[in-house]
Amino acid sequence: MDRLSFLTELDSKVVFSHPSLSAFRCGGNIGAVIFPTDKWELIQAVDLLKRAGENYKIIANGTNVLIKDEGIDGVVICTKELKGIECNENVLYVNAGESLPKLAKLALERGLSGLEGLCSIPGTIGGGIAMNCSAYGRQIADVIEYVDILVDGEIERIKACNMDFSYRHSCLKERGIAIGACIELSRGNRNIIARDMMAYRLARQKSQPSGISLGSTFKKAGEVSAGYYIDKAGLKGMKIGGAKISEKHANFILNTGNATASDFLELGNYARQEVDKLFDIKLQYEVDIF
Repeated sequence: MDRLSFLTELDSKVVFSHPSLSAFRCGGNIGAVIFPTDKWELIQAVDLLKRAGENYKIIANGTNVLIKDEGIDGVVICTKELKGIECNENVLYVNAGESLPKLAKLALERGLSGLEGLCSIPGTIGGGIAMNCSAYGRQIADVIEYVDILVDGEIERIKACNMDFSYRHSCLKERGIAIGACIELSRGNRNIIARDMMAYRLARQKSQPSGISLGSTFKKAGEVSAGYYIDKAGLKGMKIGGAKISEKHANFILNTGNATASDFLELGNYARQEVDKLFDIKLQYEVDIF
């Protein structure tokens, strides 16, 4: 793409006309994807894009992102290659691209507790902070001490108390790009940590469907799961194109093999419409739609 050819100046890996990064395995191509591997490459990329007047989107592992069928005619910075974990007793500094399962495994090996409930969430630390991911009564905000964020070319260190953490929310998307975070865990018994992690993994397997999905489609409505309302609306198993509402958990939309992003959205929007009509509840998407 001639418009984006200036990106070849970067030290980072750049892939032009990159296939969709969505874990739903659908969506159109992306004009260019930049894969920085450290904060300096990230700073360089953002600076070059700013000087060129080119907007960009941030995607981590794509596990909570739906890319529309027309794709993205522009630039995506993918932070999943920002790797590295530094350990000092029970305090860890984790770069934004590290996965939560890998971090939980390391915590187990070191006898550190605090990540048990989050151990099987498939996203990255950066993505988890952006949406304050949570499971089984634990949220990532519980263990965050501070987050290093790239803001207007400068790195700012934001304490957890200033991250505006709430249900499925933090201020990260409004502030900038996560580079890494300091996480403080507590000492624990390895056998108990391992037992709890196994219990959470089994609970997840029992309650959530396998297959291709983006996890939970909608946020809770108050304190009630969106899946409760979708189930009560009789929509389990409903299918549009290759997208299907799971019969196991109604808040999951599955790609049965050939789903498009339009199939996902048409099915999701129909579920929203029916829930609103029956219960006067307006479901909000949990997934990011680009």
